[in-house]
Amino acid sequence: MNADRKALARAGDSRRPAFLRVTRPYARRRVACGLDGLWVHGLPDARAALADRPIIFAANHVAWWDPMLLLVLDEALGGVGWAMVDVRSIRTLPFLGWLGALPLDRSTPDRARECLQSCAAILDRPGRALWMFPQGRQRPAHLRPLDLKGGLGILHDHNPVDLVAVSLDYVFLERDRPAALVRFSTPISGAVVGGPMPAVESALLDGLDVIDSAVKAATDGHRARTHPRDPLPGFSALVAPRGRATWDSLGPRMLRAAGRGDPHVS
Repeated sequence: MNADRKALARAGDSRRPAFLRVTRPYARRRVACGLDGLWVHGLPDARAALADRPIIFAANHVAWWDPMLLLVLDEALGGVGWAMVDVRSIRTLPFLGWLGALPLDRSTPDRARECLQSCAAILDRPGRALWMFPQGRQRPAHLRPLDLKGGLGILHDHNPVDLVAVSLDYVFLERDRPAALVRFSTPISGAVVGGPMPAVESALLDGLDVIDSAVKAATDGHRARTHPRDPLPGFSALVAPRGRATWDSLGPRMLRAAGRGDPHVS
């Protein structure tokens, strides 16, 4: 067993590429049908950064949908990504490991530190990525502070690779289901003095502000979007909305026929 295979084994890697190839199209369909599209900002720069060096992607954790989005986003980034997941979840649902989940055993501080350091060790070449939810639990995106935990600092201390903050939220626009909005920050240098936590929180909050600004622009009076497939300011559709839109249903069509095409109420 060569050094890389040993490092992957220590990290708990049980990825099955064939299973991943089957699951990713399913994830895209699930997102397309269950959400009002997946809209992204900053993806090309994040993809270029990952092609150049290993990257940690640190995202805020909002909803059940987040891991499904990660499958789609990780594919779009073009590298090889893993995600840290509580070991109890992987024991209950082994297929998470087949998708690239690495076990985080938080039964004791020492065991958690060992897991984090083993995961950090595999970030040794361009194109490798590690996804984390440093909040450690789901929290509404509007709550402040974000309450980031210390695991990210342990990773940084063991292997200070560059990091991209991934801000995400779910918002209602023209349909009866929320749109997923994701903003990738510019890479944060692994050499940030004092560790990554303050810089990551600041970058996540900046990204959530960018999302709020886009939503405001999309719903602001005469400049508002009038159809789910209209552009969302500053964002592009990684997964386009699918299915029958509320704006295409009977009520809105009757309003348009009556000359009242703007569905937004002031």
